[in-house]
Amino acid sequence: MLLLIADLAACFLISGCGEISSQNRIVHTPKQLIDAAAQLQAGDGIVLGNGEWVDAELVFIAQGTAEEPITLRAEEKGQVILKGQSNLSISGEYLIVEGLVFKEGYTPTSEVISFRTSRDELCNHCRVTECVIDHYTNPERFESDYWVGIYGRNNRFDHNYLV
Repeated sequence: MLLLIADLAACFLISGCGEISSQNRIVHTPKQLIDAAAQLQAGDGIVLGNGEWVDAELVFIAQGTAEEPITLRAEEKGQVILKGQSNLSISGEYLIVEGLVFKEGYTPTSEVISFRTSRDELCNHCRVTECVIDHYTNPERFESDYWVGIYGRNNRFDHNYLV
């Protein structure tokens, strides 16, 4: 019996008869992110290419499910650096964002990371994790800005580093 299970496992690994339904698309510009997000299905993901993203206003709108969330992640955690006037707005359901770094700049809007893309498009059951916001503050001291704005329901902002 154990030998039969091992043989079946080998079949799935070697012949490719095991099917993986999710796809990860790598993007290198905010426009590519919007185009890729429009084609996402539950369980899919978008990978932001390593490097510096300068003046990048990222918009991530998608609909995942509890069983198959949609992810937006850095190619390598800590290697996607958002600089200048950059920010991230997300809306939809069951989304996960991870591994981004914001430093050497400030948001051109009111929030660096916003759990909404407009007043009517909020996040529900979304998570932002393992991200960094490092001294990302408007240099004009009389202009207020916020690092994170959480809107919607059942969202999480955890395991992040804010300094």
